[in-house]
Amino acid sequence: MQPEPPEGGRGRLLTGLFALILTLVLGGAAAALLVDGYRARVEESARRDALVIGTSVARTLALQFEKAARFGIPLKLLPGVESHLSETLARTPGLTQIVLRGADGREIRSAIGEQQGADSVSAPVVVDGNTVASVEVTTNPAALATSFADIGVKAAVVVVICAALSALAAGLLVGSGIERARDRLTAGMIRAVEGDFGTGEDTGRRMRGGSQHGAVGRALRELQHGNRRVVERRAVFESYAEELLAVDFDGGLRPDVERVRREVMAPPARAEKGRMV
Repeated sequence: MQPEPPEGGRGRLLTGLFALILTLVLGGAAAALLVDGYRARVEESARRDALVIGTSVARTLALQFEKAARFGIPLKLLPGVESHLSETLARTPGLTQIVLRGADGREIRSAIGEQQGADSVSAPVVVDGNTVASVEVTTNPAALATSFADIGVKAAVVVVICAALSALAAGLLVGSGIERARDRLTAGMIRAVEGDFGTGEDTGRRMRGGSQHGAVGRALRELQHGNRRVVERRAVFESYAEELLAVDFDGGLRPDVERVRREVMAPPARAEKGRMV
């Protein structure tokens, strides 16, 4: 059976697809590990920053309430406290709640945001050495890490782009080389089936011109070696046939010699067809 020429572009497609899948799997796993570790560090850093901000806000508010308390103004009757707390909460990132509590721990005034808090800090309101109230600030580090919320999506996009580029490069460079080597191998097999074994140098020159590594390279070398052996054996057979004809003085051997010569020298495809008939 004569080998069929390979489909054009299939080698490039398969090589590119393999590179795409390999890059997606390995790159995706590496990106997931890196993003997970990076997000954990960012969240930890955001938590520390939120606590620092909350502590600073609590102390600042406590100092403000201390001034009012020193003038003998009851904090429960101090006007504009809730609006001041709400403004402070709105303009300070990372805060979710601010509560002014009395000495007994009861809530006097408060400002509550939409998000749930994670940590809380407090600062006492001290007048003449006595704690008359306290300011409690609740923080949420997620509010400071919102800019990193889509880092997983960005990493996935980068991995996909890199996978597509690696697939394109693999298809054009590696895949094209594989296709050229396979085409040379197929062409050599077709010529061998058709009886064109060539000479050793001619066969080598036809099959060279690309990478001789891997399974295709080994197959090319084996085909080249087999062609040389066929050429050498045919030369030996021709020599024996000429010797027989040289001593065939009455011509009785010539028909048989010519018949055997035609059978031996016939292309493999034609000889196979003759045996099947």
